[in-house]
Amino acid sequence: MKTILITGATDGIGLETAKALARQGHELVLHGRNRKKARTAMGAVHAVALNAPLEIVCADLGDLAAVARMAQDLSARLPRLDVLINNAGVYMTERKTSRDGFEMTLAVNHLAHFLLTNLLLPLLKKSDAPRVVTVSSMVHKSGHIAFDDMNSEKNFDGYQAYADSKLANMLFANELARRAPWLTSNSLHPGVVGTKLLHAAFSMQGESAATGARTSVYLATSPEVEKVTGRYFSNCTAATAAAQALDQQLAQRLWEWSIQAVKAYAPELN
Repeated sequence: MKTILITGATDGIGLETAKALARQGHELVLHGRNRKKARTAMGAVHAVALNAPLEIVCADLGDLAAVARMAQDLSARLPRLDVLINNAGVYMTERKTSRDGFEMTLAVNHLAHFLLTNLLLPLLKKSDAPRVVTVSSMVHKSGHIAFDDMNSEKNFDGYQAYADSKLANMLFANELARRAPWLTSNSLHPGVVGTKLLHAAFSMQGESAATGARTSVYLATSPEVEKVTGRYFSNCTAATAAAQALDQQLAQRLWEWSIQAVKAYAPELN
């Protein structure tokens, strides 16, 4: 039985990922933006896996201080963490900024998970075979990292901001694989899934969230990928990433930029 934390576990792919993992008998920590949403998700998971061991944890991912508090809470509560699934994501149709002043898509999709993962590394290190799974998207192929306009102040486009954040997810996952060879770090495209995010972005139906959860579940638990790291997956299969996602210099530069962005909440990071 693995102890698995899923961010954004209250609906969509995250909730279906939780249901599938609960059916397998794992101990889950469900993250939600608030306690009401998290408790509702807990009820939905228990409806399909009555005796599943579940805990909840809450934080607004648009608030880095809240993310840091959540990591501290988890570090105090859990003896170890076997798998972290960085699943939560937003798509903004208009430009908004986070509590810390970052463009919201970047803040939630990338910076929150960058900070959370780094703060949970000591807890992951207590696992015999720790895994970090980061939900990206095939739209990373349209992404670019503009260090002179990270907050989209010059020109905001919702789709571009989302694509950029998904590229950032992949660069982060790949750089984590290089910096922490004692764990596995992989990213994935879940498919074109009919979540509220897809509806907000593209007004299309898409596949079921349960189908979209399959690759997350596979990377979190399958023995086939126990020693596979720094790869990108789609439909439970290793896939070809865009060239910019494989750019090691870009990944290192983004990592260094991200450390500066979150350093008020994690001064020990390097």
